[in-house]
Amino acid sequence: MPTKRLLEKLLDFNLKNKIDAVIFDVDGVLIDVRPSYHKAIYETFKHYTGKDLKEEDFIFVKKKAGINNDWESSSVLILMALGYITKEEALQYTTNQTYIQQKIFNNPYFDYNELVDIFEAFYRKFRENEILLLDKSFLKALKKNYKTGIVTGRPKDDLIFSLKLFGIDDIFDFVVDDDYTDDKTKRKPSKEALKYCVDAICKKGGVYIGDTISDIMMTKHYNDSYKPYVYYIHCNFYNEENTTLPKEYIYATVKFQKELEDLLL
Repeated sequence: MPTKRLLEKLLDFNLKNKIDAVIFDVDGVLIDVRPSYHKAIYETFKHYTGKDLKEEDFIFVKKKAGINNDWESSSVLILMALGYITKEEALQYTTNQTYIQQKIFNNPYFDYNELVDIFEAFYRKFRENEILLLDKSFLKALKKNYKTGIVTGRPKDDLIFSLKLFGIDDIFDFVVDDDYTDDKTKRKPSKEALKYCVDAICKKGGVYIGDTISDIMMTKHYNDSYKPYVYYIHCNFYNEENTTLPKEYIYATVKFQKELEDLLL
């Protein structure tokens, strides 16, 4: 059976005619965070366990389990190493986020707020090493054609620093960061986080550009409950293999900025 994407191509579907807003994730989409956030995860893990984090465990938690929040990623990796959270439990994150969060917040080994402080101290040592993944000129061209937004799990202060670092803090019309709401259940990857942004800038239809399974499922859950429709574009700028992505919820996968330009400009 032809996929939705193929059917749309056969029917001369034009995405640009269906949308009036483009919404971005930040880490892995706008900004390369391998030299900053990812390094901070490794350092936080070593601080609590005294051991080096295995790359395969990092990939499992971030890509397969889809744990988007780096404080929670660090916590789960530590608690997996201590035997308090199993891999099977970690895989429940995108479907039962509250259960995993409660295990993190109530664990008997460390104070979560203290871990956040330690993680942030590491991150701030590394954050000037971040790299902008999309050209500023491309982002400005998008802004001329669409309303633009951000939905991210980054804390507000970290986000503002990075946007200013790259001179793109004036490009986005609406931003939902990790401090946008006090209700932790409505932060990314909750569908409500995406709804906040869509309600503010999108009337006809939108695109969310992300890079993880939690981004895919957030968009899917939003579309199950709300309108207008938001198409999901998956960025693989790090050129990583991931055969577990639910492709039926992905409008397009891109590896280069030029592919985004072809889709949106």
